Amino acid sequence: MKRVFIHNPFFRILAPPVFGVLVYLIILLINNNVGQLSTLFSEKEVYVSIVLSLISFEAMRLTLVLLEKFLPLERNKALIQIAVTTIVSTVLVLIAISQYYSRVIGFDISSRELWLFGLIFAFTSILYNILHIGNQYLLLENVQQLEQEQKLKENLESEFRSFRQEINPDLLYDSLEELILCLHKKTETAEELIDSLASLYRYQLVHRQTEFVSLTEVLQAIGHLLALANQKHSQQIKWSNQLQNANSIHIVPGALLTTVDSIIRNTLISPDSPLVFTLSQEDEDYFVLHHDLNDKLQLHEPSLEALQRLQRSYSLYSDKPFVQVKAGHENYIKFPLMYIDQTTAA
Repeated sequence: MKRVFIHNPFFRILAPPVFGVLVYLIILLINNNVGQLSTLFSEKEVYVSIVLSLISFEAMRLTLVLLEKFLPLERNKALIQIAVTTIVSTVLVLIAISQYYSRVIGFDISSRELWLFGLIFAFTSILYNILHIGNQYLLLENVQQLEQEQKLKENLESEFRSFRQEINPDLLYDSLEELILCLHKKTETAEELIDSLASLYRYQLVHRQTEFVSLTEVLQAIGHLLALANQKHSQQIKWSNQLQNANSIHIVPGALLTTVDSIIRNTLISPDSPLVFTLSQEDEDYFVLHHDLNDKLQLHEPSLEALQRLQRSYSLYSDKPFVQVKAGHENYIKFPLMYIDQTTAA
C-alpha cells in the first residue's frame, strides 16, 4: 500500500491534538462560553476532544485501508467511501462521548450536545475524505507521469542502442565505389582504403555493446573515416586536434563518427573551399568540434536524422546537453566531457 498523508506517523500524532483543540474552541463559541479560553489547558474537556479526534481519525484511516482493498478509486465508489467512513467515525465518536458522560461525569449527554458532536465530526469526516481523495488522485497522476518518463527513457535507450549498433550503409557503398575506381590503377591506394575501411568497421563492431570508449580510440577511427572521405574529396578534408588530454576523456563510441560523417555529407568541399575540422576544449564541461559552414543545396537526410537521434539520446549519459551552435559561417558542436575510470568504460 502506498503511503499517503493519512498514514504518515507525524500526521497521525500531530493532527488529533490540533484538531481536538479546534473542536473544543468551536464548541465554546457555539455555547457562547468564550470566557473559558483563559483556562483552556486546565479544562479536561479539551483533552476529551483530543481523544475524540484521535478516535475519529484512526477510525477513518482504518476504514479507508479496508475499503481500498475492495474499492478502487472511482467517482461512484468515492461517494461510498465518504459515506462509510463518515458513518463509522461519527458513530464511534458518539458512542465514546456518550460513555464519557455516563461513566465519568455521571449523567447522560443531552440530545443537543450529542447532535453538536455528531455534526462536527461528520463534517470532519467529509473534509478528511476530500483531502484523502485529492491526495490519491495526485498520487495517481504522479505515477502516470513517472510511467510516461520511464517509457520515454526506455525508448531513448532503445534508440541509442540502435544508434550504437547500426552500420552506416552509405559509408560502405561510397568506400566500395572508390575502391572500384582505384583497384586497376592505384593498387597501393586501394590497399590503404581497404585497411581503413576494415579498421573503421572493426572499431564499430568491437564497440557495438560498449557504453563509453576513450576519445583516443575514437580519433584513430576518425583518421580511417577521413582517409576514406579524402579519397572522394581529393584530400580536401583536414583535421586539427588541439586536445591535450584525449586519453582521459570518454565518449559514446559512435557519437563523434556520426557527427563528422554528417558534416562531410552535407558540406560542399573543393580545393577552393576545403573542410577543416578543429577539435578543442572549450572549458571544463565541453570539448568542441568546429568547422566552417558551407552547406549543400540538397542535404543528406539519413545523416541528419542520425545526428538528431544522437542529440536526443545523449541526455541518457550526461546531465549536460549535446549542443550545436551555428554562428555566422561557423558551426560549433559541443560534446559534454566525461571523465570516467577505464573499468567503467570497458
